Amino acid sequence: MNDSFYKSVVEHSPVGYAYHKIICDQAGNPCDYEFLEINRAFEKLTGLIGTEIIGKRITQVLPEIVNDEFNWIAFYGDVALNGGEKEFEQYTAALDIWCRVTVYTQEPGFFTTNFVDISKEKTQLEELNNFFELNLDLLCIADTEGNFVKTNKSWEDILGYTCEELIKTKYLDFVHPDDLQATREVMDRLNEQNPVVNFINRYRAKDGTYHWIEWSSRPQGKFVYAAARDITDRKKLEQRLEKRMLELTRPLEDAGNINFTELIDLADIQKLQDEFSDATGVASVITLTDGTPITRTSNFTRLCENIIRKTEKGRENCYKSDADIGAYSADGPIIKTCLSGGLWDAGAAITVGGKHVANWLIGQVRDENLKEEQLVAYAREIGADEAEALMAFREVPQMSFWRFEKIAKLLYTIANQLSNLAFQNILQARFINEKRRIEKEILYLSYHDYLTGLYNRRYYEQELIRLDKKENLPLTLLLGDVNGLKLINDTLGHLLGDELLIKTARIINQVCRKDDIVARLGGDEFIVILPKTEGSEITEIIEKIRKLTSEEKVGGMDVSISFGHETKKNEEEDIEEIFKRAEDDMYRHKQYQSAAMRIRQK
Repeated sequence: MNDSFYKSVVEHSPVGYAYHKIICDQAGNPCDYEFLEINRAFEKLTGLIGTEIIGKRITQVLPEIVNDEFNWIAFYGDVALNGGEKEFEQYTAALDIWCRVTVYTQEPGFFTTNFVDISKEKTQLEELNNFFELNLDLLCIADTEGNFVKTNKSWEDILGYTCEELIKTKYLDFVHPDDLQATREVMDRLNEQNPVVNFINRYRAKDGTYHWIEWSSRPQGKFVYAAARDITDRKKLEQRLEKRMLELTRPLEDAGNINFTELIDLADIQKLQDEFSDATGVASVITLTDGTPITRTSNFTRLCENIIRKTEKGRENCYKSDADIGAYSADGPIIKTCLSGGLWDAGAAITVGGKHVANWLIGQVRDENLKEEQLVAYAREIGADEAEALMAFREVPQMSFWRFEKIAKLLYTIANQLSNLAFQNILQARFINEKRRIEKEILYLSYHDYLTGLYNRRYYEQELIRLDKKENLPLTLLLGDVNGLKLINDTLGHLLGDELLIKTARIINQVCRKDDIVARLGGDEFIVILPKTEGSEITEIIEKIRKLTSEEKVGGMDVSISFGHETKKNEEEDIEEIFKRAEDDMYRHKQYQSAAMRIRQK
């Protein structure tokens, strides 16, 4: 090829080309360079015209280049004088573009540059990085070996790790031990170029706690692109709701184990108790039936809170008193002096469906009948400071019995309302639970065959559309037809016919892999969708099924299945045509095996 050919190639190349001569000062240092040749792409890229710049120096053509942060003249001069080849990306303010530049020299004092305008690419990358960093979700790019390649700032905000700490770290290192197996299975699916949506596992934060993370990931070649969000609060709420639902649906006969705080929101009941005490001027607390407190105390006196209950014997007596006064009564509140200090107390039971689950106690008021000598003697008995107890006793509010009785009756009414509310919560929870169970059952039945438990035709058709994608090729359809079902139904009855179908379904499902879709199309026909499967793998699956069926009998008759299959290898092939060919193949085998069965029967 002659020189004119190569000149034509350079002239029509989409890459900007320029040939230069370096110019040095008296000390031999590069101080300028001269344009000797350029091509059309260079003109288009820079807006500089060859007839106007050839033979001129860069400082004449673009005087402002000397003000660029990047020293173009020194950089090019080094290559021109010392040889070699360099490639770099650089913004030039003089032209207001980003360039990817390759510079090399073939003879000392001269150099060639090839330019590609990457301004659009840089803008897109900057926009992507801005989105990456501003996104509140956890974003990352990882390789198929399980290493982080790029992460955004949300990882630091949510889990505490900087990008530098995560890059080139195996993401399995952060996964909760109980979630490792499921995570490895998802990694296998991604490595097979299958996207994964709404996968949930637990990730260890830098402080050692674990967060629930929900992922959506898409593989592309050697990389996996993932977006995730921290759903820890949601999971905790779900767990609390599940726990509460368990309590609410517990049989009433098991009331001894019912947790009152799961029947009534603890924050709500605490607020009600505090406001009741503030309005009436009495102390208040809600306890278990044995007197153990459930709520924080409200308006407790110093005598009871800080003196009597601080001693072991005094606290034990208080719990016994609260259990006694809070006992169930159908006739109204129980009002009596407490066992622990002689102060007036009252109690009302909270029940659920007639079962006693909690006590609401009020009181810690005194009347003129309680003598100081009695209190001092009691302090001595329980080991409390007598002088301090006497001072605290004098601070206890006084109240007439008539007024205290009215407050106790109000308490009894409120406790009954709480009992009714708790019972309604149980009934509502049972309704929700039953509704949820029915919805699950309806959803299951809409996608499953009622007899065999396999997927039904509707689910098969949906999954076939989903799996009929390039990434799942080769995609095989394996059809099976149970031999002798009509004969068994006619001679031995439909119960044994159902048994034949159930055994067949169990065997096919047992042999096929987790990601395969096994469905009953109806009658005696079954189908399996086998992604990424062909040839010997199909033969092996069929042989395993035949081996297992040969070991089974129904009504004294052998269990056997006629199979047919076809594989879609090219994206342009019609999946319906694949199904038809698999069906034809199955019927050919069916005719042969039916003939063989008739010969054996003769």
